Amino acid sequence: MGPAERAVRDYVNLESPQEDQVTLVQKVQSKRIQGRVHDVFDVHCTETRWWVITEPMNLYLQNDFPNAQQALIFHIGLGDFLAERSRMEIDGEHEKHISAAWRRFRDALETMNSASESEDFQSVGIKCRDSLIALVKAHQADPWVGEVAEPPKVADFKGWANIFADRLTEDRLRSYVKALVDRTWDLTVWLQHYSNATPMEADLVLEATSHLITTFGKLIHRQEMGSPSRCPRCESYRLHNELKHDVDANTYQESDVCAGCGWRSDWVAVHEFISE
Repeated sequence: MGPAERAVRDYVNLESPQEDQVTLVQKVQSKRIQGRVHDVFDVHCTETRWWVITEPMNLYLQNDFPNAQQALIFHIGLGDFLAERSRMEIDGEHEKHISAAWRRFRDALETMNSASESEDFQSVGIKCRDSLIALVKAHQADPWVGEVAEPPKVADFKGWANIFADRLTEDRLRSYVKALVDRTWDLTVWLQHYSNATPMEADLVLEATSHLITTFGKLIHRQEMGSPSRCPRCESYRLHNELKHDVDANTYQESDVCAGCGWRSDWVAVHEFISE
């Protein structure tokens, strides 16, 4: 059994009950579709039989899909559906910083889903532009922005976004973010006025807009939360906090521990323990 078959076996065994484990794994075909290779495996278990298809790996009961081709078609459709749905989702800890912009970006996605003509795809550009303006409007008064000697107009995305880049980044990252700001805004405005817009151009603008919004979400989150702590001995980021109850002192104490080198900080009392 090769490494691919072993990975499939382990995956199915993990998903199956203990009494229905894998007895045989056979690769039956590979299909390259839109540049992605999907391997199809016929998997026999003690009580059931599955199709397992990769990229991403998933399993389908052969009672539901008697033919491997049926399972592959469903797999590809499911993958496209999940990929489209994931474009509307964002990490919760970052979404709170860009919620207004992300709501408008979801509107752009909805417009794209129902678009059929060039003017529909142009509307995607308008909504992407509006989502970027919403991003800068939401943060112009944030404490980390500070005093701005000559503030741009409220809806001047490039002006405010470049100020944000100055406050949130430095060195090479600052140059990168400013380039994103400039190119992404120009793309949205171009699509808005491009009378021959196609689905491909609209999709590229959606991807660029999503990337820029989530980039600012991460940068603002870092600004407000601070950089992660590092071990003073080995500079690893893998620090975790341990808590214990000191019965004699009637307190809880905490200590930071490094998973990289084992360094530990001194125990520090965090609050008094109150017994019922």
